[in-house]
Amino acid sequence: MKAQIILILLTAGLIIPCLSATSAWAIPAFARQYKTECKTCHTVFPERNEFGDAFEKNGFIWPGKVHTTPPTKATLSPAERQKAEAMYNSGLPEQLPVSLLAQHDVTYNSDAQPNFDLDAETELEIFAAGNFRNQVGFWAEYNFEPDKTTGEIYLQLQQPYNLPFNVKLGEFQPKLSIWKANDRPSLSKFGYNGMKVGNNDFTIAGEQGAVELNGVLGSRLFVAAGVTNGPDPKSANNGKDYYGHISVRIGGTDFLGKEPEVDLDHDSVWDYLTLTIGSFGYFGSNADGVNDFYRAGLESETLYKRLRVRVSGIYGRDDDPSGTGANVDSRFALAQVEYLIGSGLMPSMRFEFQDIDEEGITRRYIPGISYALLQNVRFAVEYLHETTPDETIRETTGRVTLVF
Repeated sequence: MKAQIILILLTAGLIIPCLSATSAWAIPAFARQYKTECKTCHTVFPERNEFGDAFEKNGFIWPGKVHTTPPTKATLSPAERQKAEAMYNSGLPEQLPVSLLAQHDVTYNSDAQPNFDLDAETELEIFAAGNFRNQVGFWAEYNFEPDKTTGEIYLQLQQPYNLPFNVKLGEFQPKLSIWKANDRPSLSKFGYNGMKVGNNDFTIAGEQGAVELNGVLGSRLFVAAGVTNGPDPKSANNGKDYYGHISVRIGGTDFLGKEPEVDLDHDSVWDYLTLTIGSFGYFGSNADGVNDFYRAGLESETLYKRLRVRVSGIYGRDDDPSGTGANVDSRFALAQVEYLIGSGLMPSMRFEFQDIDEEGITRRYIPGISYALLQNVRFAVEYLHETTPDETIRETTGRVTLVF
């Protein structure tokens, strides 16, 4: 049955785009809603470009002037116009904003059995996303395989009652890093997203029940602050965790999706250079209040034409993450370089350094390449060389991903 489902999804993903040469899908629900291409918001999906970043920050509402009246056409009959207005007034999208993602991995690891695994992991995920009347953005996802669990589920109210900020609530990744966990061309997540210290379940990309206030100040400063239940929802600790984020963008498309004006007759390097700098802090407590901890990060992203360079540094301290009474410091550093060739080929190289007291130093070297055969069909290969105090891991992963 599992094989039949995957075969159907692969067939649909390969055939449907071919039926219409003028159509393309990004996060398909968005592409269908706004009648646009994946590359409007993405380089090689799921990595977002500057406009896609603004779209996500804006609660999946198209950047620019917001239309507050129902769309009507002169050619509509009175009955059709009445139906269109009723649909608009109800807040329901014209199209069901549901999309599917399917992907399959093969791996090679000389130290594993089997060495060459053609059935490493298969994933099937359904998600719904969009907005209601340009006032409330939403996201909901469920992973059928392999986790059989929900992912992020949240609403974001866009400046309710004319407040100067947005209100986000639900189960989601707190806004800490500049990049969301899936905002990358590589297969593996950035190492800090899953890094744990001792018995502390907190991770940078962990989904938590939270309330967040966020917004764009001016057009190039983004701030967010929130309160969460903490990484362990079943903990008897009645305290809450708190976090904050601030980022600024210099040059390029701003956080409202407005592109800079470029004089093509007198252009310079500054016309194609974008620098984004961000920092964050997270302060929490777990283990019934025994372990107070924090994480602080500083990151930057430099974009010049087709070249993108990402740098991240994170420092943390846990008072007693393992119940031994000892403080534990943690450090993480990352650098990644990627370059877009043509419209769908992207090689990348990433280095990660992780140092947790009493656990030792871990280093990762991760080259990879992604290729978008179609804007919604991606092939990728990645090699991982990881050294820890106990072992060395060498593994190659190949993946095919499609969304529709």
